[in-house]
Amino acid sequence: MTAPHRAMFLAGGSWAIVAVVAVAPETGFDLARSPLGGLSAWHAHEMAFGVAAALFAGYALTAMTSWPGRARLSSAGLAALVVLWVLARLSAAGALGPDLRLAAPASVSFMAFLTLILARSVLRSRTMRAAPLALFSLAMTGSQVAVLTGASPPHVPVLGFAALLSVVGGRMVAAFTLNALTVSEAQKRRFRIAGVFGLLGSVTILAALGLETLRAAPDWLAACLLLAAAFETVRVCLWLSWEILTDGLLLMLHTGYAWLPIGLALLAIGKVPGSLLLESAALHGLAAGAIACSIYAVAARAVARRGDRLRTSPADAAGFGLLWAAAAWRVLTPAGSHWDAAAPALWCLAWAIFLARHGAALFRPAPRPVFSGPKRPDLHRADSGDYPMTAERSEAS
Repeated sequence: MTAPHRAMFLAGGSWAIVAVVAVAPETGFDLARSPLGGLSAWHAHEMAFGVAAALFAGYALTAMTSWPGRARLSSAGLAALVVLWVLARLSAAGALGPDLRLAAPASVSFMAFLTLILARSVLRSRTMRAAPLALFSLAMTGSQVAVLTGASPPHVPVLGFAALLSVVGGRMVAAFTLNALTVSEAQKRRFRIAGVFGLLGSVTILAALGLETLRAAPDWLAACLLLAAAFETVRVCLWLSWEILTDGLLLMLHTGYAWLPIGLALLAIGKVPGSLLLESAALHGLAAGAIACSIYAVAARAVARRGDRLRTSPADAAGFGLLWAAAAWRVLTPAGSHWDAAAPALWCLAWAIFLARHGAALFRPAPRPVFSGPKRPDLHRADSGDYPMTAERSEAS
């Protein structure tokens, strides 16, 4: 039986280091033949479609196995997906030259094939709760085409992943939390209310994504982002419980997700003309903070210690802490300061730990379910109104 999350997590974790090291001035990385036209655009493209997309694929292809129909990716299919991912990375770096007629299809091949796999599984499962991952993959494929052709700014995909985090990740965090807490009726009501604010936040982020794609006025976009940040802040606050502090994996999920309202608010501030906060720093709050930290926290569950419940290892906790610190350092440190190199160093060290942990897991049988521990018999998650739509509750909750 294949374990697609292992191959894709290792691919994404490796490229998280490469895509950062390559933009350091000391490396002298040459992108003269890249269809993206420059180092900064290549970095933004690869962080979204090389790193985040690979990690997303690892989760989505694992979630797919728990949909009705139990679709599984064959070994040959996984090998083809990895080959296309490598081809896309080579194409983006300029291995096929700058001509988009050749480079664009190769660059988009990985996302297109992933979309095909997920769409086929959705059609076979005949359930709408499986659709969001396939729809997101399709949207990101279109977004990649738009970025490559210059029809969309390079940073727009970051908002796309922020929307995915709100729609799918928020429901996942809620479900994992309810599964671990001593649930009372009052908590169930709070989580139902959190689901309402989560829906409002998701819709508002999608609206901001539309405004950014259409290159709307900065004032409108900033207002939309601030409103989304407010909705997500209320959602996070309604989830809070002292019991979260006793569960390392839950704490990682919550502190990672907390970057979403922070990043949205920072991006809104960065959009205001004359703001002291650079838009690039704000985007890193979303990308390195919300998206990367949340993915890291979910992936840590696949290599967690198992027993009566999942328990994080000190190495995963340390790696997550380094990643969280790297995101904060990148946002708070002024560009060009002496401490500018600290954030990339922390980032690379965090992903090196990630690779060591997930690489070591290759020598052990893949756990089933991958991201979940034992189910609580006294829990009625359907009452929460905020459980994951994308995977069977035994897998994603």
